[in-house]
Amino acid sequence: MIMDSDVVLLGTDLPSSILAAALAKAGYKIIHVDPNDYYGGDHATLNVDEIISWANLRSAPAENERANDYLAAQRDRFVSISYRGTPPPASRQYSLSLSPSIIPSVGPLISTLVDSGVSRYGGFKLLEKVALYHSPGFVQNVPNTKEDIFNNRNISLIDKRRLMRFFTFVSGDFEDKAELHGKQSVPFIEFLISTFTLERSIAETIVFALAFCSSPQEPALPALKRVRHYLGSSGRYGPSPFLVGHYGGLGELVQGFCRVSAVSGSTYILSHSPSSTPTGPLARRRYSISLTGLDETINCDLLVSSIESPEPTSVGVATGVARCIAIINKPLLFVPTEADTPPEGSPPAMDKVVDTALIIFPPSVLPGGSETTAAHVLVTGEGSMSAPKGNWILYLSMPLADSKVSAETVLQPYLEATLTLADEGHQIEPTFSLFYTQLECSSSAHDGRLLVPQITTLISECGDSAAVVAEEMFRETVRALDGLRRERGIEIAEEPIPFWPPLEGEGSNDEVEDW
Repeated sequence: MIMDSDVVLLGTDLPSSILAAALAKAGYKIIHVDPNDYYGGDHATLNVDEIISWANLRSAPAENERANDYLAAQRDRFVSISYRGTPPPASRQYSLSLSPSIIPSVGPLISTLVDSGVSRYGGFKLLEKVALYHSPGFVQNVPNTKEDIFNNRNISLIDKRRLMRFFTFVSGDFEDKAELHGKQSVPFIEFLISTFTLERSIAETIVFALAFCSSPQEPALPALKRVRHYLGSSGRYGPSPFLVGHYGGLGELVQGFCRVSAVSGSTYILSHSPSSTPTGPLARRRYSISLTGLDETINCDLLVSSIESPEPTSVGVATGVARCIAIINKPLLFVPTEADTPPEGSPPAMDKVVDTALIIFPPSVLPGGSETTAAHVLVTGEGSMSAPKGNWILYLSMPLADSKVSAETVLQPYLEATLTLADEGHQIEPTFSLFYTQLECSSSAHDGRLLVPQITTLISECGDSAAVVAEEMFRETVRALDGLRRERGIEIAEEPIPFWPPLEGEGSNDEVEDW
């Protein structure tokens, strides 16, 4: 049996799933293939049993494995895997993300969700708090509003004025301002101190808790753009600039895009991968592809591979991200430092227990931790639909310059410090924890296929990065298909195909503000 399509996509990670939905809605015949038995690839959401299986498959010795190119590539990318504990009760009620993220309330991903109609299939919760780790049992809250800044007794009046000057600068079109001239590549923290005469402690808060820099040496221009983006996201759905996706976040959104793609006519084939490289040319299509375990042959004009597909990728560098997923059954109590305590006469502080939060460990704040790199801890609970009542998920991540050090060695001090926030300083033990290192990949095109670039792993940018990459790949794919049609003498419409056509039965997409 022969299956016919315009495009075959390999891998259902987030950018590939967005691309599949956009191409299908534009009228192209799509076949979407994934070697896994679940959607999402490296951005998938899994329950506890599934993530243990995921870890075992990627950590088993190669000699015990049947030939599988995909698993071999995955073993090269995911290393230093270890876990402890046993699956908690109701283990299937947990939604654990392989790519934890917070989503800016204004940006490419939110626009893509609304314009595609996928927002109908997803739910979100505001990120309640961003805090800097201070000491065992204590955090320093990061102000959300100007009122929070002016009520902070640890900031002098002159520093508050300097902060307001910086916020005025960063909220506007600063690219051509005199303050930035010749300083675009200066380390961001040096730019803040020299240009706005901010105290180092205040500058560090901006660097790590507003710009989410991994290092104080990151250049000023991209960090300023992130701060402007996040400040502009405040107030759209509430006081926080960020949303946390329900049921694990990006993995749930993947399923929404795949659903839209399938409704528009795409065919999905899971648990199978190509068993032979494409061959061509054919009389009508460019390529013929065979899949493992299937008698069908797929003929297509274009093959698009995600970064996780084995053939176009290789681990050519030693950099990556150390990750940990931990499940706890006691809440973290966000006890503020004395400086964060509301002034006398202010309304009482809200409950210190939060359901969603991001804790940031700046470099050198933790004995035994990194002196050069920041670590992030995302907390999600019942309100994000990711854990049963009375349980929370901790996602720890930190960029690595040297992947030879195990993820558990790197992140265990941060996990222990985070757990001191439970029960006001008395450390608890997670019921289950998983450590692993995700290495970056390089890629090179061959046999005429298109490659979906790797997206950023920065927790506040990965969702938007996926949407931007997907739109770029949509334009590239349409150009390639148009070129083939011209070669065959097929007339091509002069009007460019929109990334997302207008939603049927809807007014302006701008009116769709709530889900």
